[in-house]
Amino acid sequence: MKNKTRNMSRRKLFQWGLGTASTLVVSHSVAKVCGAETGAQGLGPFFPRPDTPVDPIKENPDGSVPIFLSNDNDLTFVRGRKGTASGQQVIVRGVLRNENCEPISGATIIIWQASESGRYNHKGDSANSDFKDPRSGKLIKRTLDPFFQSWGQTTTNEHGEYEFKTIVPGFYPADLNAGWYRPPHIHFMVSATGYPQFVTQMYFEGEAIADNAFIQELNEKDFLLQTNSITPAQRKELVVSFDSGLRGKELIGQFDITIKR
Repeated sequence: MKNKTRNMSRRKLFQWGLGTASTLVVSHSVAKVCGAETGAQGLGPFFPRPDTPVDPIKENPDGSVPIFLSNDNDLTFVRGRKGTASGQQVIVRGVLRNENCEPISGATIIIWQASESGRYNHKGDSANSDFKDPRSGKLIKRTLDPFFQSWGQTTTNEHGEYEFKTIVPGFYPADLNAGWYRPPHIHFMVSATGYPQFVTQMYFEGEAIADNAFIQELNEKDFLLQTNSITPAQRKELVVSFDSGLRGKELIGQFDITIKR
């Protein structure tokens, strides 16, 4: 993997949060989950800021509310638009705890991700062209989904619990020359009073996930997930298994997060 990484441009490495060929620039500290550690990961280039969305989805019209706080925890539809997001629907839920295994209530959790076709609602992603599927050679059109909310936020309850309803995002090329495709993933930012802001990314697995075998191949080759800055145990915690639940057609995955002071 190091040989492939050397072929990547310095600009590309820093764009994706890699300081060197084998080191990830970690946002704040590495968090510790009760019983196992998880690794922090970089913010990435597509965090939603006020001037960055191509489609400025904002369910909360209050101009004083930052755009990344303007939406709710259901990304499968946009209020006021008649339609639902394309893609396999999933529930991501978990518990936010501190290093003493105590639940943290009242914390804000923000997520942002690509659409089913692997496109972010971000002007910085507009220049990235359509690409050929490495398996079949079929052209994949990277398009925005007007019914996908693109980012969302929620607040942990008294038990430290949170939940999002969303879709499995598409994969997309990070560096075609290096053969690097980013696997489906969701970005997380956690803000809690008295704790450093924590940023990471969650990845997918599970037999019920469409194209699961291919997604696992992408996970194994992903420079950010496979960075030496996280241990095998940390890496395992970032890959969440999704299974059928009792609530309906959505698959459910448990992604517990622990932050420390």
